Amino acid sequence: MRRWGLAAAAAVALVMAFPVASSAGGRQGPPAATTTDSGVPSSVVIVGVPGLRWSDVSPDATPNLWQMINDSSVGQMSTRSARSRTCPADGWVQLGTGNRARYTIPEDPVEGTCQPLPGMTPGPDGSAQVESWDEVVAENADLSFDAIPGLLGQTLGEALGPDGGCTAASGPGSGLGAADRDGLVDQWTPEPIALTKRSLRTCPLLVVGARPLSLERSLGELSGFDETVGAVDRMRPEGSLLLVLGVSDVAGERAQLHVAVAQGPGFTGGLLQSASTRRAPFVQLSDVAPTVLDFLGVDAPSQMPYQPMRAVSDDDVGARVDWFRELSQQADVQGKLTPPFFGVLVLLQAVLYLGAFLILRRHPRARTRSRVLGFTHVVAVAAAAGPAATYLANVLPWWQAAAPVPALLAAISLAGATLTLIAFAGPWRRHPFGPAGAVAGATAVVLVLDLAAGAPLQLASLAGYSPIVAGRFVGFGNLAFAVFGTAALLGTAAAVSGRSPRTSAVVVAVAGVLAVVADGAPFLGSDFGGVLALVPAFGTLGILASGRRLSWTRLLGLFGAGVVVVATIAVLDYLRPAEDRSHLGRFIESMANGEASTIVQRKLEANISLLTTSVLTLMVPLALIFLAFLVRRPSGLLPWTFVRVPTLRHGLLAALVLGVIGALLNDSGVAIPAMAATVAIPVAVAVVVRSMQLEHEPAAPGRGAEHASAHD
Repeated sequence: MRRWGLAAAAAVALVMAFPVASSAGGRQGPPAATTTDSGVPSSVVIVGVPGLRWSDVSPDATPNLWQMINDSSVGQMSTRSARSRTCPADGWVQLGTGNRARYTIPEDPVEGTCQPLPGMTPGPDGSAQVESWDEVVAENADLSFDAIPGLLGQTLGEALGPDGGCTAASGPGSGLGAADRDGLVDQWTPEPIALTKRSLRTCPLLVVGARPLSLERSLGELSGFDETVGAVDRMRPEGSLLLVLGVSDVAGERAQLHVAVAQGPGFTGGLLQSASTRRAPFVQLSDVAPTVLDFLGVDAPSQMPYQPMRAVSDDDVGARVDWFRELSQQADVQGKLTPPFFGVLVLLQAVLYLGAFLILRRHPRARTRSRVLGFTHVVAVAAAAGPAATYLANVLPWWQAAAPVPALLAAISLAGATLTLIAFAGPWRRHPFGPAGAVAGATAVVLVLDLAAGAPLQLASLAGYSPIVAGRFVGFGNLAFAVFGTAALLGTAAAVSGRSPRTSAVVVAVAGVLAVVADGAPFLGSDFGGVLALVPAFGTLGILASGRRLSWTRLLGLFGAGVVVVATIAVLDYLRPAEDRSHLGRFIESMANGEASTIVQRKLEANISLLTTSVLTLMVPLALIFLAFLVRRPSGLLPWTFVRVPTLRHGLLAALVLGVIGALLNDSGVAIPAMAATVAIPVAVAVVVRSMQLEHEPAAPGRGAEHASAHD
């Protein structure tokens, strides 16, 4: 046990220490602000098409756009706004805001519908006023994003002056994106067909709006906006930047990923990404305004927390478009299956708890005890492998199958069976904590290897992050962190089982440092709240495994150490160039700007909301009730097991610290302890059952002095 435990700990440590930063290719430098022959800053032209997806783009349906992308930088755009599905008016408001925003919401909204785009009131000098602008401003003032509608147009006007900083708009919805803070557009043309070379050269920013695509995507409407793209491309000034964007979803469809094409200096090929996503080919609609300002040489205001788009190297156009379509399909299928997945997850956990309760409460008969307990042990170990299996399932392209659900179930089953076989394959299987500890360690290794490879298993997986939701594109998502942290703690607890206090303390310290690096390093997990939970959790495990008592004073000291560690990581990240920073460094920047309170408020609101909206909330009381059963009946099975396998108690207490702190400090709230329970409870059941198997009289564990000591 000692030899394999130390070897396993060393192997996990080496894997977790491997600092491989994922990159989609060498980033090109930021485009320099270009000028025309007259010395006036060049322009940016945006053609926005609500609903435009890569499945709409082809040589036949959109020949102009297809030809254009041969020498453009292209990407997948998340249009996530201040609501889960972005309607056309929401997208246009957000484009001109550079932050998550939305259009006004009617008093009695109808599911699946969108508000009509507002009209424009023309002025005598060619300008126009967006109708109902005051309502748009008031709508966003009540949100927790600090979004300022019209900030893009306002910033250009203030930086370039009344003569050089004008904005122009043409077509439906475009005024929302080009307006200043008063809802005023300097130059307005109702229909894009009326645009001329002169109008395209009048202002440094021209926003062109196409009509929202229908669900049917007729050839006529596709060719209609494509002709506009072709005309604008031919007439725009030399050295200008042309952006063709799918700015929103449309009524009646689910939230989707959309087209992002950039052509101009600095954007002559490759994939798009931004410091907001840190992952090619993904960008966000909120990145557009900072991109416009960056191209024109204007500093973005602090109320635009998103980052300019950049180009990275890539292969041929056809391969890109096919890949984009696959990414869109994967994200769409994930979006459909994620809600029922969590419902099934809670149900399966409840079935596991109920089955274990019935078996352990009644004590199997002597002649069938070994078989019943053996079966229960295998089921518990397989259940502990379940979370890792949902990530490993993404190794296979199950979402491309004609029937994705059966394909997904087959992929999860195959991955889970493989992990379970590994758990029972080595010499550790003879120890009560062996198989369960092996699964926990393997889970941690899988997730660290995923980080080292750029997190392909987390992207668009059932318990990972969605590029459509755009909460995160790299590193550890909150759910994956909960699984990783719990697995790393329990795997380490298993590795030090039976070791001396000094050896245990050293192993836990090494594993803890490597786990914190994996979770918190900007090039790996890039997880702010996770470090705050991991440091005290591993500190708790180290104190208990070394034979010392855990006190509130020590626990508070450990939390303080976590604050110091995460602050150090964040400050070091902040010292890097702005385009390379993760959200850790940007949080330090927000503190300097006095805007950190907005981020904290938004996370707190999300945390509270999950208590009443997430099905995972049900898992926490279920897990607590089942643990109470193991502690009290029959004959105190869990305390009895703690006497035989003390590190199980240490690992579970550390996991409890992780879950509580994680729930309080992450915007996923109750989902953190819920996902931690999907690993911790099956591991506890497996160790209890295996201990009963190995005991000479497993049906009566609480007899004599040994039982008394278990309760001391």
